[in-house]
Amino acid sequence: MHGPQEAPLVAPNGDVGADGMVMVLAAMAAGTVTDPFGDAYYQGAKDAPLEAATACPGVYGSGAYPGFPGNLLVDQTTGASYNANGANGRKYLLPALYDPATSSCSTLV
Repeated sequence: MHGPQEAPLVAPNGDVGADGMVMVLAAMAAGTVTDPFGDAYYQGAKDAPLEAATACPGVYGSGAYPGFPGNLLVDQTTGASYNANGANGRKYLLPALYDPATSSCSTLV
């Protein structure tokens, strides 16, 4: 079930710091894997590239626009916003990645 647009973001695992760290690490992993300086893919000029996750700031779900992270899934028990399921029932909010094939941000939901 997708949450309403006006719903505030709530940390998926109840710990804003840890959930924020997961989002940052996911973005860093995507940048490492795509490696813009190794001639993988990136957006923008070669002397000022945006990596796969940094090209889509604040985008987490479909329909995102500045100030709105997009349509996200909402945990019915906690009201937390998420877009990815992990092991042991964990839920995560992961950033969108730039897709060079479509020249747009690709989201999980």
